[in-house]
Amino acid sequence: MEKKHSILYLALLLFSVTSCEKTIDLDLDTTTPLIVVDGEVTNSVTLGSTVKLSYTNKVKSDNSIVPLTGATVTIQEDNGTVYSLPETATGIYQNPGLVGITGKTYHLKVITNGVTLTSSSKMPVMVNLDSLVVEDFPFFDKTVKVVTPFYNDPKGFGNNYNLFMFKNGRLIKDIFAYDDSFIDGKKITFPLIYSRESDEFKKGDVIEVVMNCIDYANYKYWFSFSQSSTGSPLAVPDNPISNITGNAIGIFGANTYQKKNIVIP
Repeated sequence: MEKKHSILYLALLLFSVTSCEKTIDLDLDTTTPLIVVDGEVTNSVTLGSTVKLSYTNKVKSDNSIVPLTGATVTIQEDNGTVYSLPETATGIYQNPGLVGITGKTYHLKVITNGVTLTSSSKMPVMVNLDSLVVEDFPFFDKTVKVVTPFYNDPKGFGNNYNLFMFKNGRLIKDIFAYDDSFIDGKKITFPLIYSRESDEFKKGDVIEVVMNCIDYANYKYWFSFSQSSTGSPLAVPDNPISNITGNAIGIFGANTYQKKNIVIP
């Protein structure tokens, strides 16, 4: 019964967002390439903060990333402290010493080729990822193994989540993004249902789940990924919903980070 309730909440959630969200249509086959920002301040002392810069690529291309090099990237805290993010690899700018704190707002600035891009994000309260369990799930004419994360959404609207799943170290290209419009104050038990048969779990597979608590702008962005034709976090979504100011698309977020592993029995 609890699983049926979870699926119902998910269906209502999807309807609520798709019924009211305004999207931006891009024709990536004809549009001049745009800058794509993928930036994150985390609360992890291991990860710190990273900003990846690239350009949009044509949909009919091989979807490879076109990195943007030589930019000046900084992130400023509420208290005025400015952190520089040097380019540590092609198109990747990092500062492992910038570790985010709940309640603080972080302000991104990117300067490249005379263009200035900005964005801001406030790090939300971290909701604990309690555990992962492996469950059987009916899928057409067979039953497959899925992983279900358990966590408790705190009372009070405004909590948003996105989750990523890895199978034996390889990213599963499905996006799982939720707000708490219909799950406020509830125990969350949404199974992470993958869409590709090639991702089916087998005995001995190591499944890793990363859960981020994110602000609402980030939720809208990741939800737009889940609704895109590619469904892949490695590609630009068909209808991006960006919090980047300037001639660019993408996302910048101050996110809490958690990770748990489980082995398929």
